[in-house]
Amino acid sequence: MSKMNNEKLDHLILETWTDFIDLKNKAELSEVLIPNSMPLLWFGDLVKYEKSDLKILTVSKNASYAEFGENQRYEKLLTEFSSVNLETYKSNLNQYFEYNPSPWFNQLAKFLPVFDSAYKQSENQINRALHIDLFTPIATHPVWPGLTKSQQEQFKMKFPQLLQLLEPDILLTSLSVSNLKILLKNAGTEIEEIFDREETGKAAKYVRAYRVDKKLIVINGRNFQGTYFGGMTDQFVRKCLTEIKRMI
Repeated sequence: MSKMNNEKLDHLILETWTDFIDLKNKAELSEVLIPNSMPLLWFGDLVKYEKSDLKILTVSKNASYAEFGENQRYEKLLTEFSSVNLETYKSNLNQYFEYNPSPWFNQLAKFLPVFDSAYKQSENQINRALHIDLFTPIATHPVWPGLTKSQQEQFKMKFPQLLQLLEPDILLTSLSVSNLKILLKNAGTEIEEIFDREETGKAAKYVRAYRVDKKLIVINGRNFQGTYFGGMTDQFVRKCLTEIKRMI
């Protein structure tokens, strides 16, 4: 990441923390924000992601409340700093997958090797993937779909700014049709569907891909009852991803 981009990243971190502090002062959100938490702009090693030949981002809706509370991963950081310390903050996010990451990521992690990628250090994978969130990097309880429309409107999306900074080659996600439209709208202006497969005998279980602005590839698999790429066999999903990889 260039010096200019590092400056932009630092600005985005500080801006996001300011937004977070403002949200904590809103009565309407007092019950849904997580006490003793912080924004999680990304998950994974940003430095190694930047050095990857193929840059992959996985995307969900917003950070889980399970990252805080009993999971004391960030307890020391949150105790020591009343405001964000940029280098310490980035270091904590970069180390996420090295120390007891949420099992939620396992469903996406098993498909990353198709792209010679992984969330954490692996002897067999040369690329390092990151994870970001579409609607907000701020954890809530309930998570995004459980918030009222009025509550959702209080959060400022950071997704477009992250895309500009991270310059991914591939986005891998599993969103509803309506949420996918929001993602694509914020990813670029020229959208072309380049892949569409349904698993035989499994109605509405699909993998689709889109090329955005003639460069970025967005891959979306059916979300089945909250499971990313759910209801489909792993063999089918991997076959689809392998075909899409040839289009890069």
